Amino acid sequence: MRGSSAEEVAERVLSQPSLAGLQGPTVSPVFCKRDGKVSADYYAIVICVPKKALYKSIQQLRAIGGSGVLVSPLTYIFDEETPRWRQLLSKLGL
Repeated sequence: MRGSSAEEVAERVLSQPSLAGLQGPTVSPVFCKRDGKVSADYYAIVICVPKKALYKSIQQLRAIGGSGVLVSPLTYIFDEETPRWRQLLSKLGL
């Protein structure tokens, strides 16, 4: 997505209800070489959305200037600490 800064792109992404992701988007500069100079006019965005919200999320990305959307299936999400792990530790008295 084109933008003037990572913050500006993040603001656009977060203005859309389906694009917040788990904790927010990851926004990274994409470096291009133009006329012998390196520039970062584009930004890559990584978000996690539920499968049922995929089409709506792609529409929202396009509405704010996103293009070249890549979709990868997410197999696992490991939280900082799972509730089952906490229960096991509690039962073991640890």
